[in-house]
Amino acid sequence: MGEAQPPKDWPGLEAERDGVTYDARKIANIAEALREAMQPISGYGTSKGSVGNLATSGDLSKLRDHLAGIDRVDGIKTFLQTLTDNHETFTQVYGRVLQKFETAITLIDDGAGTYRVTNTANEGGR
Repeated sequence: MGEAQPPKDWPGLEAERDGVTYDARKIANIAEALREAMQPISGYGTSKGSVGNLATSGDLSKLRDHLAGIDRVDGIKTFLQTLTDNHETFTQVYGRVLQKFETAITLIDDGAGTYRVTNTANEGGR
């Protein structure tokens, strides 16, 4: 497997022509900072705002238990089902949003790698 080569039309291959300036390390640092910032909310567990916290605490179980004990009000069962369905939907959407953030962070990190390859090509392998 040979050394990775940058795309031929990659901005920065001819810095004067393209007017592009960049710092591959700074781009990689951005990806790392974003990963660290996402850790509390994307990790499972008890961290407030995490997927695990939303799954266990965001289901309004105390309210649902209380309402389930009320027989006399029409519509309670429908309301309880709506709460349950909406919690499941919100948890799924939240998980997908977090996946999209991770994809974006990976793309930033990959871009930093491409810029590093470009630097090597521009500097003649130094």
